[in-house]
Amino acid sequence: EYDWSTGEAGSTITVSPEETQVYSVTVTDENGCQGIGLIEIEVIPFDCDETGIFLPNAFSPNGDGINDILYVRSNGVDNVLLVIYNRWGEKVFETEDITVGWDGRFNSKPLHPDAYGYYLRAECIGGEVYETKGNVSIIK
Repeated sequence: EYDWSTGEAGSTITVSPEETQVYSVTVTDENGCQGIGLIEIEVIPFDCDETGIFLPNAFSPNGDGINDILYVRSNGVDNVLLVIYNRWGEKVFETEDITVGWDGRFNSKPLHPDAYGYYLRAECIGGEVYETKGNVSIIK
């Protein structure tokens, strides 16, 4: 028998704390022997800004398996829009899926080393929106 400090029973529970919390469980076996276990869930605050959402300013899509694809990195984003433009304002890449990155190609052809403009819009958990624009460079 498992009794959690939340008042729930069962071997597992689901919690969604908004601040760091300690939970305890009391386990009672068929002989009436009890044991108590503790677990601390640390809640790390997420900032919906450049500290919580990262886009590298350069990558090297040269096929060596290191930094070949440009991804938006974040653990707190529900929705994302990333658009990449060449120096003439032509859209060369767009995604609304944080798991889909840019491989430095346009129309299936590798682009030359250069600086490319980007627009990033991210909707964070809780609905806050972060928008930014800047440059990312292809390095080979």
